[in-house]
Amino acid sequence: RYEGALERCETDVTKLRQVLINLIGNASKFTRAGTIEVAAQRIEIRGEGWVEIAISDTGIGIPADKLERIFHPFTQADNSTTRQYGGTGLGLTICKKICVMLGGTIMVESEVGVGSTFTIVLPAGV
Repeated sequence: RYEGALERCETDVTKLRQVLINLIGNASKFTRAGTIEVAAQRIEIRGEGWVEIAISDTGIGIPADKLERIFHPFTQADNSTTRQYGGTGLGLTICKKICVMLGGTIMVESEVGVGSTFTIVLPAGV
């Protein structure tokens, strides 16, 4: 879903693709039944153009007290998540490093049993 005109975003397409593949893959892994939505829009921050891409799901969600650490290496929300869903706990760490490398950021909002939204914000021009 696109919100308004995206125009053009100049960035490293390989790195952006890696972030999107990981975030959409996670959304699908943690959403057994429900929906996954990818929305993109152009936004202005301090008079400069940015692109915001949000990946939302209606999956299991992440407890509020675990949100801060999910971007840390080898960390998942809890050990039962690792046992049930697998993974190394590196995907979100890599996503964060790539977003910062591209001059942007990544954020998360989540509620257990409701779902999660991961939002990346990148400069429209590098």
